[in-house]
Amino acid sequence: MKYFWTRFLPSYPKVLLYMLQDTEYRYSRYIEWYRRTDNFRTVIKRRQLTMTNKVWLLLLCLWLIWLAVVLLVIQAVFAGITVNAIWFVVAAGLFLLVPFIQAYGILIPLVLGWIFIQKRKERQLIQNARLILVDNPAIRIGIAGSYGKTTAKELLKAVLSEGKNTAATPGNMNTPIGISRFVRDLTGDEEILIFELGEEKVGDVEFLSRLTNPSIGIVTGINEAHLVSFKTLERTTNTIYEIADYVAADNLYQNIESSLVADALREGIPFNRKGVQGWKVSGVKTDVAGTSFTLKKGKKTVQASTQLLGKHNIGVTAAVVAIADSLGLTTKQIEAGLMKVAPFEHRMEPRFMHGAWVIDDTYNGNSEGVKAGLAFLKDQEAKRRIYVTPGLVEQGSATQSVHEMIGQEIAQSNVDICVLMENSVTEFIKSGLSEGGFKGLLLEIDNPLEFYTNLDQFVAAGDLVLMQNDWTDNYQ
Repeated sequence: MKYFWTRFLPSYPKVLLYMLQDTEYRYSRYIEWYRRTDNFRTVIKRRQLTMTNKVWLLLLCLWLIWLAVVLLVIQAVFAGITVNAIWFVVAAGLFLLVPFIQAYGILIPLVLGWIFIQKRKERQLIQNARLILVDNPAIRIGIAGSYGKTTAKELLKAVLSEGKNTAATPGNMNTPIGISRFVRDLTGDEEILIFELGEEKVGDVEFLSRLTNPSIGIVTGINEAHLVSFKTLERTTNTIYEIADYVAADNLYQNIESSLVADALREGIPFNRKGVQGWKVSGVKTDVAGTSFTLKKGKKTVQASTQLLGKHNIGVTAAVVAIADSLGLTTKQIEAGLMKVAPFEHRMEPRFMHGAWVIDDTYNGNSEGVKAGLAFLKDQEAKRRIYVTPGLVEQGSATQSVHEMIGQEIAQSNVDICVLMENSVTEFIKSGLSEGGFKGLLLEIDNPLEFYTNLDQFVAAGDLVLMQNDWTDNYQ
């Protein structure tokens, strides 16, 4: 309790709301963060509090809680003067409890709002989505996996839109509410609907599959992401493969470059960077401008070219070509769609800075993405190869082994400078670096926001910088 006094800073209420917002109002994560945090002065490092109407209302509640307790303290003090000194002790106790009353008391209006307002609205929203989808004749494609869902979705949307009226869930809308809001805005004229199916607990993919009823499914990969909530990789695998109960085997595409998918492979269509369903890959080239290769199947040839970085995208791109071909798109339509695929925001997204290339992969949050990014970094020519990471969150019981593996991968990837954002996994990465024989320069940064803000002062012409993963402040 060295920094107990930081609970009485004027900024404390906003820190609480920042963390509620940062954890997406998931009470269990907020409470876990609060219980392990001592210094509330240094919490907000990576983002800023967004002052929405909800936040303003909650901030008012926090100040009302403070005012109510202060009034009680004043009353206790006066009672101590006129009645009994014991009331002074009561007053002191109440004052010391104010921060805790605020931290936990703020959950009361949130819970009440959920029970009496939000829950009913969300149930109605989902039910309306079910009714809309019953009358929509479009072919549905569902995408499940620990990682790679957004890439697969955007590839499909770009390619299929060349020949079909296609709609896909935007951004990270992969929850029942997000998908239902997307469905609410459909016109009914769509020929193809693409759904990203999120997972955080057992039954999530089953629920979303039942809601969307896909006839084509893609399993993009499985790893330790969300292991905190799933507890075991077996439960993660079983949850993701819930989609298999809704998709016929001849329409279930599975990425066997993921070792866990390969181990759990169901009857269906496997794919990897060598090809899929008779389509063979050759002539691969990848650099900061994108990735290109040739796909051949019988007399059909597709010259695949996208602006996506890294060989790890070849397999899913091949699967998209196979799906598009099966849905009747021509070779020219497929090639035209692929040409329009650009890097997605914060996912292996390159930008030129003072003569250096900076690859922003900060939305990556899985070990397979780390390996893919480092493989790309290793293959490229550069004056200095610089790797920046805070590590990964939600790795559960695999936290130490995963981060030691990351350290070893960095050591084997010709990295000249490794920049680590200090947090609870830093020592594990350093252990892996040591075990892997890392010979480059190691930098440890205790202020990530300052580092990222002044990145232009760190890089030099000819550098290739890969920034992977993010580390939200609730895991600090």
